[in-house]
Amino acid sequence: MRHPAVAGMFYPGSERELTRELKDCFRTGPGRSTPEKGKRVMGLVSPHAGYAYSGPTAAFGFLAMADGGLPDSVIIIGPNHHGLGEPIGISFEDFSTPLGVMRNDRELAEAIGIPPDELSHVSEHSMEVQLPFIQFFDKGIGQVCISMMDQSPQTARWLGDRIARALRTTERDAVIVASSDFTHCGRNYGYPVPGTMDPGEFARSRDIPVIEKLLKFDIEGALSEKRKLGTTACGLGPISAMFEAAKALGGGEARLLHYTTSYDVSPASSAVGYASIAVY
Repeated sequence: MRHPAVAGMFYPGSERELTRELKDCFRTGPGRSTPEKGKRVMGLVSPHAGYAYSGPTAAFGFLAMADGGLPDSVIIIGPNHHGLGEPIGISFEDFSTPLGVMRNDRELAEAIGIPPDELSHVSEHSMEVQLPFIQFFDKGIGQVCISMMDQSPQTARWLGDRIARALRTTERDAVIVASSDFTHCGRNYGYPVPGTMDPGEFARSRDIPVIEKLLKFDIEGALSEKRKLGTTACGLGPISAMFEAAKALGGGEARLLHYTTSYDVSPASSAVGYASIAVY
């Protein structure tokens, strides 16, 4: 069993308070938490900061997933912030949150064909913070969490191919969630902001051109824009892997559901960009 690492920090540590916080995220984000009929979602890009900052943006994606029909399982790919474990680390463990235990879809995890590496998940928040949003709609959905320390384009293509093959083999109805924040800028991150812009505006200027390429399924173009602009998204590897898998499975449409920055929530000398993107 993998126990929460950031409950009480990134999100509330009790079931009651966490449920209340999630309801607030849906109310201040998309404005509703009751699913309506929508298009089936294959993949999401979802932020992973504290809920006070990125929770309302994340709510857009998970509501879109619920609108399209909840899956049997979710595959969550997140960046490895702590440098622990293997370059690619898949977990075979159940994950607990204050809302209960989210079971590991062992058959799907084994079909991906990567040896288990629990060390890479011990302290990592990027996948953990996605789970309560899914449990909010259905506590019975299975999960497979994959951490990416190696975010090279080659590894992202390899991982995306493995995921697509596993989903075909198991015939599992699953949504692939790529966990990522976008540009980190300002004093806290050692990334100077021009005097003509506030940190939120600067983060947006670095992120939107990258996102526009992603919306066209142009992964190489997104990576090129990232290098050119100095976009400091922490999960372009997970995002690339998700898009590669979705493309291999027949996906071809992506929508930006919401974009904001931490500066919009709390103006300061630094900012982080957050985006919710749905892939169909």
